[in-house]
Amino acid sequence: MAEEKVNEDSLPDGEKLKIWVQRKKANDEKVPKELLATKYKKPYQELKDKIKAAADRLTTEKLTKGIIIRKDEAGNKLMEQIRELIKQEQAAGMGKKLGKALMEEYSVDKYLQIVDSLRIRIWNLWIPYWQTFCCLYVAPECWEENGPTPRIYNELTGEFLVDDENNVWEKHPEWETEKKTIITAGACRLLAEGLKNKEEQNGQTGKH
Repeated sequence: MAEEKVNEDSLPDGEKLKIWVQRKKANDEKVPKELLATKYKKPYQELKDKIKAAADRLTTEKLTKGIIIRKDEAGNKLMEQIRELIKQEQAAGMGKKLGKALMEEYSVDKYLQIVDSLRIRIWNLWIPYWQTFCCLYVAPECWEENGPTPRIYNELTGEFLVDDENNVWEKHPEWETEKKTIITAGACRLLAEGLKNKEEQNGQTGKH
């Protein structure tokens, strides 16, 4: 049976998975099944267990990366939606598909494609929740005459919108200040509606 190389456990899970899946493929192709079930049963089972453990960790990492959810009513509702989605995918055989991709087809790429398809669905559930935390970040200098325009900010992730066209958000601690004013999306809508109503009233009365 193919031997394990030194220091593989220190590698990232994605790299370990590729090495171990290829090692399983080599064993399956070159070692008789009866030897894998007898003489090499223990190391062969350990190899499969390590593949599963690394895959489980990598799946969790990819599905949760970048997603922040607060423990409030809206957050709890979102968590329930995500749990239900994962439950549905498991019932539809997602686990078997992942196992087959790694253990039978020896394809880490296919495994990642399956995980990414679920990640996108979870992300699509999370985005509307994330959008509720978008707001205007008003630094003290923004109130000054000819001051800079307030930045668009997300309170949930602590990120600023740095590229509107490409929707790029980044953390910039150097832009943050204790004297900031946060104008939430809801407050922005109320302000806009108030201005609109005032303009309509002025239009009806002829005032400017």
